[in-house]
Amino acid sequence: MILITLCILVAVFVLAFAGLRLIAPTIIRTSHKIEAPGIDRMEMVEIGGIQQALYIRGQNADNPIILWVHGGPGNSMMPFLHLYQYEWENDFTVVNWDQRNVGKTYFANDPAAVLQTMSAERVLQDVHEVTAYLKQEFNKEKIILIGHSWGTVLGTMAVQTYPEDYSAYIGIAQTVNMVDNERVGYEKTLEMVKAAGKQKDIKALEAIAPYPPAKYGPSYLAALMTVRTYQSKYGLSINMDLGNIISILATPYYSLRELKNTAIFNPNAIDNQGDVLRFLVEEADIRNYGVDYQVPVYYIMGENDYNSPYLPAKKFFDEIVAPDKQIFFIPDADHLPFLSKKAEFDCVLLEEIAPKLAK
Repeated sequence: MILITLCILVAVFVLAFAGLRLIAPTIIRTSHKIEAPGIDRMEMVEIGGIQQALYIRGQNADNPIILWVHGGPGNSMMPFLHLYQYEWENDFTVVNWDQRNVGKTYFANDPAAVLQTMSAERVLQDVHEVTAYLKQEFNKEKIILIGHSWGTVLGTMAVQTYPEDYSAYIGIAQTVNMVDNERVGYEKTLEMVKAAGKQKDIKALEAIAPYPPAKYGPSYLAALMTVRTYQSKYGLSINMDLGNIISILATPYYSLRELKNTAIFNPNAIDNQGDVLRFLVEEADIRNYGVDYQVPVYYIMGENDYNSPYLPAKKFFDEIVAPDKQIFFIPDADHLPFLSKKAEFDCVLLEEIAPKLAK
């Protein structure tokens, strides 16, 4: 009887999973397919000597172009876009780009060979080349760059190095300096853990002090994963529940093979980023690119995001000189404010920022 029950449960799980991966993606893709004069195009483009994946969507190809520079490094947002992006597509043409050795780009090339090319300079040049391609393809003088997390570092580097390419910069979960972020995030996490009185958690966090380590390496990554574990547990990072996981599994834009190589399902995927990750944790500091911006600058920060804490970003933001600037603070939002507080985020992007960009 127990064996029969177990077999039934396994069969139900297999059927449910099959439905999730076979039926749900088809329904989502069909119900959100864009017809002319819009654009709905997945493509591979040669960027920096390799094939790189772009997914371009929008209801009118004449609308302003957003290049979405994802975080991580190594965390594509392409498999998430059905959870947050569709409303944006009335006002913008949104370009999701899988960076070097990430997602679809990873599987389109020889990952081991690409790993040897990974550097901050190389991915910055990739941004420049993707931007040039989009400007030519859509006959635009400038495009909008949105960066998220690591993408805010890379995005800031791009708009400060090539300001003539961009009409605005939007930083979501803006990072100024990884060392400052990690220090502030660790202190807040330890404070929360102590307030909860959880002795086991307190000991685990105190065992990795001082944090962050001075040098990148295996011990740094182990300490980082410890901090992220407790930040998630205490609501200070990405709050990913079962419902989110199921929704991501239903994505029509990533195969199961591609999903299995994302950081959310495979933490070891970060190893594919090579020296880019070392650069982020040891060297990256957007203060090195100055405070004088030639483009409007907008930051969108989440209250409960201690991967990219508000206060270090606000301190730097106050120093910025730009044609226009504004920082938005979304209460109760985590490191993915466009998911955790979608309505509030959409209000900021579509009702506060978009009208400024239309002028």
